[in-house]
Amino acid sequence: MDKYFKAILMVGILAVVVTAGCVNQSPGTDSCTGTVEVSFFSRTRCQTETGYPGVVTDLLVCVFDAEGVLADYRNVAAAHIDEEYTQTFELGEGLYSVTAWSGLDDTVFDISTLETGITTRNDLLFRIRRDDYTAVGTEGVTVLQGEGGAFYIDSDAEEPAAASVNMLEVTNRVSVSVSGLPSGPDRFAVTIEAADGSMNLDGTVAADETLVFEPWYTTGDPGRVVSDFTLLKLETGHTYEIVITDTSDGTELFRGSLLGTLILKNPEVDLLCDHDFVIEFTAEDQCACGTYVIAKIWVNDWLVHSYSTEF
Repeated sequence: MDKYFKAILMVGILAVVVTAGCVNQSPGTDSCTGTVEVSFFSRTRCQTETGYPGVVTDLLVCVFDAEGVLADYRNVAAAHIDEEYTQTFELGEGLYSVTAWSGLDDTVFDISTLETGITTRNDLLFRIRRDDYTAVGTEGVTVLQGEGGAFYIDSDAEEPAAASVNMLEVTNRVSVSVSGLPSGPDRFAVTIEAADGSMNLDGTVAADETLVFEPWYTTGDPGRVVSDFTLLKLETGHTYEIVITDTSDGTELFRGSLLGTLILKNPEVDLLCDHDFVIEFTAEDQCACGTYVIAKIWVNDWLVHSYSTEF
């Protein structure tokens, strides 16, 4: 009996030692836990004041452990993100970081299945839906993504840990107009070829095939074409080309880099701050013989190119 009593006593002492210092403990486990309150804001490097995203849809918040493996995540169909809005997670003691997304409509994107303990922050998150090599469904899409700094969960802490995520836009709107043409959108077409159709959980552009982005809206009249596009993240090192085609014979009036040849030629543009671009082309008949070439290009009211049309 004494030996039996001593064994029970030792087990009890061991349990006290193991759980000592835990303010919170997961039911039925020996795991010490704590909480973190995740808040959200929005401020680019071009802004001096902090703002908030406001109403967002399809909010995805992911917490990663010190090894970059998914520890927990949450999907919220809609949220109004202001200075009071937070999401609370209960986590085991340790070091973590957080990433958040909004606007990932599954009718527009093929979204990867997330698995806690398996998915990493470097894994593919989504691919834009496509019909063969043509991107589809981009009209009105606005995607935000943000990273929060590292935080530590201390099971002894009486107050929750805090993490704050800066939600920044990763979508871009491009409006292209071409004037000086002999006809309108029934003959001349504008497309953008881009390899930015997939992104990883950490907000980086994932490897992907080059997709054709057709305008979600086209208008014009004789002599002018206007085409509106929505693209995903624009950053150097990836392929983005704008193409103006005479559909009557397949001749390309223009093909050039959307970034290197056009947008970044405007010294006032910052890709981390600016997401709306108006690109204006002026075409001229180079020989009064029906052969049209691009003579001038403006980006957000800045003349980036002026070509001689004398041959």
